[in-house]
Parts: sequence; structure tokens; C-alpha cells
Amino acid sequence: MIAVLACAVGWASHLYGVNQNLQNYALRYRAIRMELGQSEPKIAELDSLFCSEESDDSIRRLRSRITNYELAIKRQAELQLRQQRLMKEQVEIQKVLENKSNHPHRQRSVRVI
Repeated sequence: MIAVLACAVGWASHLYGVNQNLQNYALRYRAIRMELGQSEPKIAELDSLFCSEESDDSIRRLRSRITNYELAIKRQAELQLRQQRLMKEQVEIQKVLENKSNHPHRQRSVRVI
């Protein structure tokens, strides 16, 4: 019974460590992707940041910077889509107005019931 419990605790500890490594690698990827958009990536600096055991605060700050960057990119994309929709709508309205100005005597028939 104790052996099974010890194995379960050991396995859970191992999985926690693996999960932390995967999260760190995912954060590295996101950081590199962010850096590539601005300038040359500082890969060695990022590796040293993740290798140090005392860098939890630095990793937390980096995670915050990356999250803010990704939110800004998402907002920028949303604004561009909105601008495209507005421009399309503006073109359609201009076409309708041009058609009305080209045919000023043409009126719609109103049907009375």
C-alpha cells in the first residue's frame, strides 16, 4: 500500500515537472515569435532566463509582456477587419448615392393596399 502511494506521489511529481518544462518551452516559443516581430531574437538571454532556478519573477514579467503583446496583435487585427468592413460599407453607400444622383427622375413606385 505504501509502495503504491509512493509511486503515485513520485509519478505526480514527475508529471508536474514535465508540465512545467512544457509551459516554459511554450513561453520560449511565444517570446521568440514576439522578438522576431521587433528585432533579432535574444535566444541566449532567453535560455539563461529559463535555466536559472531563481528567475520566477523574470519569467512572470516575460509572460506578462508576451500576453500583452499577443493581445495588442489581436486587437490590431480586429481593428483592421473592422476598418475593412467600414470601407466596404462606405463604397456600397457611395454606389447607391451615385445611382440616385444619376437617375434623379426615377422614383420608386409606392403600392397602396
